[in-house]
Amino acid sequence: VSTQSTGMACLAVYAQHTANLIRWIMKKLGLTHGLEDEQTEKMQQLITAAFCLTVILTFSGYLTYKENWSYSDSVYFTFISFTTIGFGDLYPESNTTDFHIIFICFLILGLISLGTVIEAQTTNFGKLLSTISGSCDCLCKNRCFGGDRVPVDE
Repeated sequence: VSTQSTGMACLAVYAQHTANLIRWIMKKLGLTHGLEDEQTEKMQQLITAAFCLTVILTFSGYLTYKENWSYSDSVYFTFISFTTIGFGDLYPESNTTDFHIIFICFLILGLISLGTVIEAQTTNFGKLLSTISGSCDCLCKNRCFGGDRVPVDE
């Protein structure tokens, strides 16, 4: 088992736990009172996306200040780091313990929050595919998804 696949599996678990934590906080704050499940899920996704964006913009501001980068370079570096792409074209040169602690904390927050957003969008995409396959009846009489691909007579 590769280190990268283990890391991605851990990220998926943390993303699910973060989604559950946000759902629990929303329930405790009474934000879900009287809402249907679909509305609650959309609100959870909005809160998660807002949190993720806040983490990205805050960390980018910190990097702009600490590394003397432009804000756009900082946002680029932050997004590339949080998605674990890591091109290596930009890298922080600060070498203090404080910087490393703050960097690691933001990196963990960013990985988890962005992973949660990606997990939610994957779920939405799955629902979209189910909707499309369910409405396929008009074109191929439900034979194109999961069965024989027989052309429809016109």
